[in-house]
Amino acid sequence: MEISEKDYAYWLFNVPNVGNASVDKLLCSGLSCRDVYQLGTGELSKLLSRKKAESIERSRYSWDFDAERKKLKDKGVRFVSRIDPEFPEKLKNIPNAPFAIYVKGDLPDPSIPSVSIVGARMCSEYGRYMARQFGRGLALSGVQVISGMARGIDSIAQGAALEAGGRSFGVLGCGVDICYPPENKTIYDALLKNGGAVSEYPPGMEPMANFFPMRNRIISALSDVLLVVEARQKSGTQITVDTALEQGREVLAVPGRVTDRLSDGCNYLISQGAGVATAVEDVLERLRSIGCMNNCGRDLEERSKKELVCTPDNELEVNKELTIEEKILEIIDIIPVSTSYIAEELFKKGERLSMPALMTTLMDMTCCGKIAQNGAYYRRIA
Repeated sequence: MEISEKDYAYWLFNVPNVGNASVDKLLCSGLSCRDVYQLGTGELSKLLSRKKAESIERSRYSWDFDAERKKLKDKGVRFVSRIDPEFPEKLKNIPNAPFAIYVKGDLPDPSIPSVSIVGARMCSEYGRYMARQFGRGLALSGVQVISGMARGIDSIAQGAALEAGGRSFGVLGCGVDICYPPENKTIYDALLKNGGAVSEYPPGMEPMANFFPMRNRIISALSDVLLVVEARQKSGTQITVDTALEQGREVLAVPGRVTDRLSDGCNYLISQGAGVATAVEDVLERLRSIGCMNNCGRDLEERSKKELVCTPDNELEVNKELTIEEKILEIIDIIPVSTSYIAEELFKKGERLSMPALMTTLMDMTCCGKIAQNGAYYRRIA
């Protein structure tokens, strides 16, 4: 096959010891990737160090264009460089912009608003609940959800978005053909069907600790708004926040209790001027304010109405009688409440349940996994 400029770009991106800055320097001098391939060491040394020029020359003899092209095709991976029309516009002008990315599945649609949801890996039940609420709500509103598919907040939000029928995109700290962490295989497979995986690193590249801070700038760059659900003040999430601010992206944070260490990062961001997000509508309003909605996606309110239970005549069942368990679930939130509080709220709803009967019901609901018990308190499971 004829060697295209894209093939030469793929070769240049994989030359050892030649990073984004060196590639930018070469291409900004007016050279094409094909030109770089054909230049001698002496000419290259005028633009790069002697060591890098020699590395480029050596790589010409070991690089097999046909074999490398076949490797990508067999893995279902696309190489998308800055010279490719498919390359996201949002990635082109950020600090330390990547020269190229690898994609499995799709790239985010630039005409549809995108929100990155990030937070703690070791999150609380409150964090899990809020991640699901925002992931699902944004997906139902037609917003694309972007994250790093990491344990905790990232994967919970992405899983909720996918379950709601939305589209989500994972920016990985390894090759796009590798699912990391492995327990997120279900989410990874769903991403490839209803979204995609993106990475700077070639297929087969195993995750490394220093890859993850680097990929954070791509997470924030692909989004219109960055939402921090739960995070410590000194954590990897702060790196994503810093890159988002550097790129001019909007940052919102979900507030938490001031005594909760897992929320001190979010509370600090809010104290420093970040927007407050207590519900999905807060995020949608911010997207509207920066002109990202513009009739894209579905309105959350309208979608919610459609999701209400309807009769065969397509009329709302407003008179449906709730069971005791359903009334208890309306009372209990993710913050634990006491048995006496539940009894009082049931009384307000017209339920005069004896304490032994209430305890039996709560025990049954706990055994069925509908609620969780914390001593004498009960809470909803996110």
